[in-house]
Amino acid sequence: MTQMAFPHPADFLLSLDTAAWPGWASAAWPVVVKWGLVVASVALIWIVSSILKGVILFIGRRLTPKDRSLESTSWDLAASTARFFTFILMMPLPLGLAGYDWRSLVEKYGPGAFAATIILVVAFVIANAVSNSLRRFGARAHAHSGADDTLIAFSASLIKYIIFAVAIVFALSQLGFPAASLAAVLGAAGLAIGLALQDTLKSVAAGVMLAIFRPFRIGDFVTLATLDGTVTNITPFTTSLRQIDNKIVSITNDKVWGSPLINHTQEPRRRLDLYFTVSYDDDLDHVIDVMRTTADAHPSVLTSLGTWAGVHNLGDWSVELRLRAWVATGDFVQVKADLNKGIKQAFDASGITIPFPTQVEYQYDGAKKSAPRQPVFERPAGPPEHPEGGGSD
Repeated sequence: MTQMAFPHPADFLLSLDTAAWPGWASAAWPVVVKWGLVVASVALIWIVSSILKGVILFIGRRLTPKDRSLESTSWDLAASTARFFTFILMMPLPLGLAGYDWRSLVEKYGPGAFAATIILVVAFVIANAVSNSLRRFGARAHAHSGADDTLIAFSASLIKYIIFAVAIVFALSQLGFPAASLAAVLGAAGLAIGLALQDTLKSVAAGVMLAIFRPFRIGDFVTLATLDGTVTNITPFTTSLRQIDNKIVSITNDKVWGSPLINHTQEPRRRLDLYFTVSYDDDLDHVIDVMRTTADAHPSVLTSLGTWAGVHNLGDWSVELRLRAWVATGDFVQVKADLNKGIKQAFDASGITIPFPTQVEYQYDGAKKSAPRQPVFERPAGPPEHPEGGGSD
């Protein structure tokens, strides 16, 4: 069989007549052609790998919900891995242009590089399939029997990373790395990486502790590292929260484990604490009765647990009262808003005054004190310490 012979890319450029050129330009022309083609081939590899990465990310965006980012996901990892191996597969091109025998390099390393690519692709598919299956199983178990799916979600992420790590080891062995040498190199690299990434390892250790002790579960509304949100995911490295304005926040597990943690939804009931201010001229017994009656009339207030109202503080210009009522955790926000509105309206209907700070000015004429002027009422520049109808947890 006759083999087709392809001309070398440099043959055309080197065939140019350089006799009329200056001596230094004619002498440098072969070197310029050789390394110019090498640079051009590297640029071509970069373009091809970028296109391949873009295609993978495009597929990932089509298969991922629009409200989720691909950053730090399996699709992002797959795109970066594909780009890396594209460089490996196409590296014989610049090597051949630089004067190396690229055919022998392809014959020697091509099958291994192809096998390594296949291993990583298969590992990516298997890792995502196993992880997604475990997450779906956890979601079904939680929906049917109320089982805790937090540990299952954590295990799904951990298994996915383990599969990727094993696949990378096998892929490197296909590229010609001896297994014994690879183990030694990985051990040394692991030690170096462990020393360099101490914070990351702390996050992994903290993630294990969170998965074991489970101070919160997926779906709980919590305060982590001074941030509020609903827990959406727990991985070996981070915990994700969805805030009330639908922003996703990722917090490293070491910060989650090492800072005060408040779980707002772990208990089925929560107590409302509301503060109101009234005038010193109002009948406090009547005010307390209005507050308690209004709260007990709300259908979501758990009257069986008792509703309490009383004087909280005697201020400079008002009497501060406090209302305590128990509600179901899921109704907390709405009931708080309803009681703030309802008690304000009840105060208005009963003629109860919600005062503003009062400032009284006196004029002095020498040593003789004159009669006080008409009091001047001013609204405060900012809210009082406990504003009208404000709640406190």
